[in-house]
Amino acid sequence: MLGNVVKLACLLAIVYFVLRCIDAKDQEDIAVQPTPIEIQEVRPIGELYAYTAITEDFTIDNVEKVGFFTRSYYKSVQMLRMQVSFVIDLDSVDYIRQEQSDTVIVRLPQLRFVQASQGSRFLCEVEVPDYNAARAIQTVERKIKSHFDTPANRQKAMAHVREVLSAFVQQFGLVPKFEEKH
Repeated sequence: MLGNVVKLACLLAIVYFVLRCIDAKDQEDIAVQPTPIEIQEVRPIGELYAYTAITEDFTIDNVEKVGFFTRSYYKSVQMLRMQVSFVIDLDSVDYIRQEQSDTVIVRLPQLRFVQASQGSRFLCEVEVPDYNAARAIQTVERKIKSHFDTPANRQKAMAHVREVLSAFVQQFGLVPKFEEKH
């Protein structure tokens, strides 16, 4: 009885392997038809951070503390850590293929300067209740912006944008030619 079960199992295994080999041969004969969909355009989307830095700056402010009978003046320091970036909106970049040429005109929008607070500290010799640091923070933000948002830094950031988009366009065997949008 056990011998018949083993023989039956061997026979089933042989049939299974033969059928698998026939299926594999049929799969090799399947012709793959090209898809009727044609890719019209490929473009990056989103935002490209062309330059990013973390910086820290401060401003010194005079704080007046008024007591019941006294009035005191103290110097305070408002520290501000900022992330500053030049960002380009990739959805606004135009790619125009030249007829009968491998050249693509890439029209770039203006860079946008962005700064985001990473932290703030207020330092003073005495405790000053209800100190409103908004004016001091705005002063520091203006200092940081005037230091980083310069024509030289914008040119460096735009050069980085051109380098990244050149690599993207060249992947398709095309030659980029850059223009600025106005």
